[in-house]
Formats: sequence, C-alpha cells, structure tokens
Amino acid sequence: MTRPGPAHWVRVGFLVVALAFGVVFVAARWPQLRAALGQLSWGLVAAAAVPAAASILATGQGWRTMLADLGGRLPVRGAARVFLLGQLGKYLPGSVWSFLAQAELARDHAVSRKITVTGSVLGLLLALGTGAATAVVMLPAGDGALRRYWWMVPVVLAGVTFLHPRVVGPVLDRVLRLLRREPLVRWPSYRGLLTAAGWYTLGWLLLGLHCWLLMIGFGAPAGPSLPLAVGGLALAFCLGLLFVPAPAGVGIREVALVLAFGPVLGHGESLAVALISRIMLTMLDFVMAAATLPVCRADRQAPRARAAADEGTRP
Repeated sequence: MTRPGPAHWVRVGFLVVALAFGVVFVAARWPQLRAALGQLSWGLVAAAAVPAAASILATGQGWRTMLADLGGRLPVRGAARVFLLGQLGKYLPGSVWSFLAQAELARDHAVSRKITVTGSVLGLLLALGTGAATAVVMLPAGDGALRRYWWMVPVVLAGVTFLHPRVVGPVLDRVLRLLRREPLVRWPSYRGLLTAAGWYTLGWLLLGLHCWLLMIGFGAPAGPSLPLAVGGLALAFCLGLLFVPAPAGVGIREVALVLAFGPVLGHGESLAVALISRIMLTMLDFVMAAATLPVCRADRQAPRARAAADEGTRP
C-alpha cells in the first residue's frame, strides 16, 4: 500500500482549515441564531432547508455544465465531490481558494487545472450575471425597487455582452497567452453558456424560495414578499461575491438584505432572516461536502498523469 503523498496532506489541511473557519463562524453567531430560531417553527426551518440544498445542487450542475463545455467532463458524483469540497474555500479569507481546491480535486478525473480554473471563473461570471438579471426582473415587482437599483441594468447588459462566445473566447485565449499557457481548443459555446446560465438561474430562484419561507415565518405577506425574497437575495449574494476581502460576503449580504426586505419586514426581522439563511447555508455546505467524502476510488478515474500532461498543452 502506497503512502499518502504531499498532495494528500495539502487536501487534508485545506479541509481542516476550512472546517475550522466554518465552526468559528457558526459559533460566533450562535446566540443570535438561537434567539431568531425561537420565533420560527422547526417545521418551517426544515422546509426552508429543502430549496436551499436544491439551490446548491443546481449551482453545482451549472458549474459542471461549464466545465463540460470546455472539454472537461466530470461524472455526476465526481463533479459533486469536486464542487462541494472545493467551494468550502470561500469561507477562507481571499477569493482564490475555491478555484485552487477545485482545480486540484478535478485532476483526479483527468480534468486539467487550466480547464477547471477557466470553467470556475466563467461559472462565477455566469452566477453574477444571472443573479443581477434575477434581481433586475424581480425587485421592481416587489416595490418599485428598480429606482434604487437602476445601476444593475447596465451591469447586466455589460455582462451579457462580455459572456457572448465570440467575445469571451478570444479574451480567455489572450489571458492564457499572457500566463504562458496554450489557448483553449474549445471556446465556450452558445449552448453551453445558455444551459449553464439556466442552471444558475434555477439556483437563484430556489435560493429565493428558501428565503421567502423564512420571511413568511416572521410575518411577511406571502404575495409581496416573494419577488423581494428572490430579487433581494440574488442582489445580496452578488454584492457579497464582488466584495473580495469578506469570506463568503460576510456583512455585505446582511446589509443588502435588510435594505431589500424593508418594505415587508422590520429591520430586526430582516436581520434575523439574513442570519438564519447564512447559518443554514453554511451548515448545508459542510454537510453536503462531507456526504461526498465516501466516494469510492473506483469512481475517481484517477488518470492524473493525463491531466498533468495537459497543464502546458491544449486540453
């Protein structure tokens, strides 16, 4: 039996550090969380966890679709393992840990670092673009919020232009040349981008449904609160993603949600919803990632040599 190499211990160290940050994050907010949960029924909390978990899975499928479009095909279980374990890096300070972790884990399935990082960056841009579009569509229906968030319209238009296959493909090749890497053999396609965007949009809708159930528990009217829940949460997440120094957008997301939910909830209730949502999503991230650990070695094709050879050549 071969001994674990340095790469194995780097992975273990990453998981331990990410878990430590997650535990500290939850523990520091536990008193406020317990007080907020005291105002809700556990049945409603459990119900809100279902679309939240489904949202994470939909986002992971969008990421998998983006990689496949670039030539990096992952099996469903393998993709879940790479995506869910890798995204724990978002709880560490900085913005690159998820990309690095996913790039390393994907090599177990013969997907090169170049394809994984490129696909992850495109996935992040698609998440931001579809999130901003969701906010633009849903927030005006809530309370004429477009007057406050008008600046998101040009952001969405700029994102659509940049993510056009004939624009983003040459840009990616230029960036790779600057990094002294071979250009991509396969540029992102219309079908791949649209399919991935559909998965990301579904993820935003499910995430908003999760938040809507929590808002109802605090007394928000069901009809007016639904578009605010979907659009407000999408807006808050996008702002959190853009604020790089804060791990997982801590603080930014909460402020945005309090402002977005103002028309239907008081500040205290809005902050309670934001807190419960964040803790629930954090716990789901770690629980769902842990569920992928028993994946058999047979499911991980493990042709790492082929992936290593691809690092400096065309995928």
